[in-house]
Amino acid sequence: MKHSIIVGFGLAGFHYAQQLKSHNKDFLIIDTSQNSASRNAAGICNPTVLKRYTIAWKGAEFLKYAMPKYQSFEADFKTQVFHSLPIQRCFFSAGEQNSWSVASQEDGLKEFLDPIFQTNSLEGIKRNFGYGSVHNVGRLAINELLETFLTHLNTDQKLESTFDYTALKIHDDKVSYKGVEAKNIVFCEGYGLKENPWFNYLPLIGSKGEYLKIKATELSQEQIIKGGVFISPIEKDNFWVGATFNRDDKSNSTSEKGLQWILSKLETLIDCPFEIVHHGAQIRPTVSDRRPLLGNHPLHNNLYVFNGLGTRGVLMAPLLSSWLYEFIDFKKELPDAVAINRFETYFCNPKKTYV
Repeated sequence: MKHSIIVGFGLAGFHYAQQLKSHNKDFLIIDTSQNSASRNAAGICNPTVLKRYTIAWKGAEFLKYAMPKYQSFEADFKTQVFHSLPIQRCFFSAGEQNSWSVASQEDGLKEFLDPIFQTNSLEGIKRNFGYGSVHNVGRLAINELLETFLTHLNTDQKLESTFDYTALKIHDDKVSYKGVEAKNIVFCEGYGLKENPWFNYLPLIGSKGEYLKIKATELSQEQIIKGGVFISPIEKDNFWVGATFNRDDKSNSTSEKGLQWILSKLETLIDCPFEIVHHGAQIRPTVSDRRPLLGNHPLHNNLYVFNGLGTRGVLMAPLLSSWLYEFIDFKKELPDAVAINRFETYFCNPKKTYV
């Protein structure tokens, strides 16, 4: 019998599988290998909020746990997936310079924000009012991470398939799915959770993000640019640019409006030629209170959820997966901010009949 069946293999599914692997627990990952929000993200690991110059919720704590995990993965698999790169926050006014100077002296931010901002030009970037550097951050090559992990799994640890909810059999002490038995099942489906008959009562709002991949030979691969949008290197001469934020449109289709918005932001940042290589869109798994979703079903103690990472999955998922593992195996209480029992009153009005 396996320890867990894991449904979905983005950052949440990966990190929970890593937790199990590190504790010598067997598992089965079920995923369609379709493009998920994780696979379309820039992979930026940043505990700061550069729009308001604040630290993200538990940002330093999440980062302190995450970095050794990514370093350990690189050592175990003899590959590089995390790239330590500064984020250059471009300024568009003297007021933004002043706000940066103040924020860089504050507890929690001063270990990341360089107090001395620069007024010199960056190659391919418009000068405007200069920029400030964010240190101790970087970019995770998410697709390389996921594919490396998958290629090292045994055939009985992965199943490329759409999950069939009607085939799951729930027992008091186990679950079974098409001949596979496990102590529990963990749903890591991203926005796909909206179709889950056990957890669709949770207030997963979802926000659509459109992005571009561009080729720009004059831009540096040694930094991430922030100013209205992120410009993040992904491979030689190629960059990820984005993203839009739309809570109303729940499709994965791109739009002319989204394209023009990104281009308008891009044109305020760069002064070098570029070529659009790809225009994509995905739904981020965002929650009404902007906190992740961890916990077990109100009626079935062996059904769990790991979701709601939003835009900070690279940063938060490692520690969140540890919290979930300890909750499942050692009954350690989850922090109130992430436990799904904070939405227990929503359960009385599910959107679908349970299977």
